Amino acid sequence: MKLRDVFALAVRIAGLVSLLYMLASAVLLIGAGMPWQFVVKTIIWFALSLWLLRGAPQLVRFAYPESE
Repeated sequence: MKLRDVFALAVRIAGLVSLLYMLASAVLLIGAGMPWQFVVKTIIWFALSLWLLRGAPQLVRFAYPESE
């Protein structure tokens, strides 16, 4: 396993942790009556988590450029 692959895996794990934390926070906020600011924050956080789960290809390419 190359360093690039390890980094990509770490990015995906960070995305999974972020998604789980976001879901837990959203569940707590829904019970407390969620204002619109938290809805916007949750949507942005969800999008970022999904991007990280997909492997954040631009981030991995920036950290480990492809050598040809």
